[in-house]
Amino acid sequence: MAELVTNPTPEQEMLNWGRLLLDGIPYADLVAARDRSGDVSWFDHWMATADRYEQLADAALLAGHRRTAAELLLTGSLAAQYGQFLWFDERRQRGQERKAELYRRAAPLLDPPAERFDLPIDDTSIPGYIRVPRGAESPQPCVVLLGGLESTKEESFRFEELLLERGMAIATFDGPGQGEMFPETPLRGDYERYTSKVVDALVADPRIDSTRIAVLGRSLGGYYALRSASLDPRFVACVSWGGFVDMDGWDTETPMTKASWQYVSAMKTMDEAREFVCKNLDSRPVLHQLKVPTYVLHGSLDEIPDSEIDVLVEHAVNAQLEIDIEPEGDHCCHNLGPEPRLRMADWLADRLGTTC
Repeated sequence: MAELVTNPTPEQEMLNWGRLLLDGIPYADLVAARDRSGDVSWFDHWMATADRYEQLADAALLAGHRRTAAELLLTGSLAAQYGQFLWFDERRQRGQERKAELYRRAAPLLDPPAERFDLPIDDTSIPGYIRVPRGAESPQPCVVLLGGLESTKEESFRFEELLLERGMAIATFDGPGQGEMFPETPLRGDYERYTSKVVDALVADPRIDSTRIAVLGRSLGGYYALRSASLDPRFVACVSWGGFVDMDGWDTETPMTKASWQYVSAMKTMDEAREFVCKNLDSRPVLHQLKVPTYVLHGSLDEIPDSEIDVLVEHAVNAQLEIDIEPEGDHCCHNLGPEPRLRMADWLADRLGTTC
């Protein structure tokens, strides 16, 4: 593989403050990362932070404080996640493994717990988690959450809580090119097959109302959500959170984003990555099959151009689209604080009949 972008600049490191804060990274930890010693890399700083949180969690467990231990392990998992996501060498996989390890420890301590599943597909399996609101006396609606270009099932906890508080179960998983699946299964063009395998399991779960299953995806996951809802009629609602329709805008993407595409597709050169991604990520041929209410959140300051919304409207002619464009929003509107996330959670609650 050709050498990819490494050694992120201070500007690249801190560009994602909004995302990291909203996903659960403490502000004090971001300041510590910004002000760290010049001979300590971003990766090493955050991996040490993850180790510190695990040590604190172990002490909390010894004292019988399970809730505290869960919070500390989750924060450590996020530290590992955001330590590795700007790197494209062996550190990327080390960080992924550490993140997954810490989340596995946190999972049974959460309220409600995150229950692990591994669903067979082809010659591998789909790793994921399901969380169901406690005390439910009848089958619950569920939202399937899809990660993006470098996001995985472990980082959605804060958004999961918004949905659980509104009476919705959640299911998260790693698909091709993501997290635990990446070593065996890099990026593919048929991600919706994996989403549908997860839906198969949800339909078979007596705790889940099979008539009220929605899908939400962030960034690349927003693209996957549109395809999944177009090709699996069991979804009754769809949210594309900072997603897109096609990769015609490849040339406008940043070098860091292009490097991430090359990494997750396991292509040897950037030219091969461009050809693969542009060929395999195109939802236009299937969008006429999208027939469910669909909410689209987009920030006009995103590197994904506003024109992607026009393409969606042109092709999704059979869907009830609710387009929410934030003029001052960056990618996924992470710079606008919690309000866009609350809007999405409320929209899903309204569509699934659980508003509270």
